[in-house]
Amino acid sequence: MKNSPDGTRVMLMTRMASFEDNEGKEAIRICNYFRSDYVCLNVLRAVVSATVSFFLVLVLYVYYDIDRLLQEIYTMDLMAMGRKLVTAYVIFAGAFGIIAYVVYSFRFDWAKKHLNDYNYALRELQNIQEVKDNG
Repeated sequence: MKNSPDGTRVMLMTRMASFEDNEGKEAIRICNYFRSDYVCLNVLRAVVSATVSFFLVLVLYVYYDIDRLLQEIYTMDLMAMGRKLVTAYVIFAGAFGIIAYVVYSFRFDWAKKHLNDYNYALRELQNIQEVKDNG
């Protein structure tokens, strides 16, 4: 019974149903995109989120330290401070972008592999059914 076509068919159908109910929906949604489109869209989202986060933290810092900043505004080198802020932003957003690229590339590859496994199981199920119908 272990190697019978019916037992194999039931195992395949069970595995496929589990995939469809769990991670299959996400894998299908991801694989509806081209790899480059999926990764670029999510990297763009990450950079936008990093930009919003950076400026929120900057606003909070300025709000927290407003007294000192107002007292020292005339003695500060505003150009140097501006360069430091731009450099910090570029590093922060760049790091977010690189991390997002790696994460979303991995997610796409994972989804593609699991969807290919699912399609292979579908073909196996079809072959088992054809053998059962013909013989």
